[in-house]
Amino acid sequence: MLLLRYFTLISILFLLPAPVLSRFITTAEEFAASKDVAFSWTDARSRSVKILLEFRDGDDAWRRVNLGSGFLLSQDGLFVTAYHVMKLCLEAQRETSGLSVKIDCSSARPGVRYVAVNNEREFPIEVISHLKEADSTNGKAKHTPDEIIKQRDFVIGKLKIDGPGTFPFWRLKDFDQATSDFRNPGAEFSLAPMMPPKRVFIAGFPDRDFVISEGFLNLTEEHRRGYFAADLKVYSAGYLQSQNVAADTQWGMRIENHMSGGAVIDSSGYVVGMVVNGNQNTAAILSIENILATFFSREGGAEAQPALLLNPTDTPLFLKQEILHKPSSDDDSIPALISRMPSYKLSMLPDTQSEKRLISVDQLLR
Repeated sequence: MLLLRYFTLISILFLLPAPVLSRFITTAEEFAASKDVAFSWTDARSRSVKILLEFRDGDDAWRRVNLGSGFLLSQDGLFVTAYHVMKLCLEAQRETSGLSVKIDCSSARPGVRYVAVNNEREFPIEVISHLKEADSTNGKAKHTPDEIIKQRDFVIGKLKIDGPGTFPFWRLKDFDQATSDFRNPGAEFSLAPMMPPKRVFIAGFPDRDFVISEGFLNLTEEHRRGYFAADLKVYSAGYLQSQNVAADTQWGMRIENHMSGGAVIDSSGYVVGMVVNGNQNTAAILSIENILATFFSREGGAEAQPALLLNPTDTPLFLKQEILHKPSSDDDSIPALISRMPSYKLSMLPDTQSEKRLISVDQLLR
């Protein structure tokens, strides 16, 4: 019954007009006022990626739009973003998965090219590892919280650069594999309060340029596939006091269009996950452990070079090598593909059959 109460409250929250209670941090000076944070505004921005789409319009001129955000994992330019952000690049591969592939998003389709911006420099993008569309977004524009957790809406990309990379990147914390089980992504679950609530920062690029959202994760599930920062009070005042969290804490976190794919970082500077959806007071997050378990392994071949190192143990992670990529014969037009792309702006509606809330997704390009 408690699970249904959470779903019902969130449904009501998103049905009724609500003021924007969570604010964005938009300058280095504002961020410096945040206490006990092990990274700076400059760190967060330099480790983040803005993802743009360029395409030819009806007059054959190139048009550029903001699609989403991402974050760097390695010095040589490996980064994470959402599958739905890279959807156009992966249109020909939507029926299959690919591990350790190289899909050039500058030339995957005529008249469309992706560009990544990092530290005011622009780079072409390759997708290195992805799942098929059915496992990532299931090709749908509406998702229940149940589907958000069960689907793996993320990819590994790489910034293309000549010569060795020198990109700044986020630290990844080693984790106990026994406490998280990602072998069955579709396993049923119940949402429960996260004990204790976790203070985090979400970095990304809405249309207003780089911002950081600060708040707490307060709902999760037993396998830690993902989290929610929901505008709900789920803790007693006594428990908050025991965790040194203010009783009047404003719950929920603000997310806007094109922040999807951005990093979720804890106050010590470790990546917690990737924001996959959100609105003015609630954020949905997929865990970094979920992402790493999907595309990386702790075991590599005799000559394999580690792609990442986990901290503080220096545990190496290797990109999984099974190549499953098979191009589709689909030949949709560019305008049709763009019109099917989801955005990250959502509203939540009740499902009277199951009492689950639905996340409605608008078209990206208006």
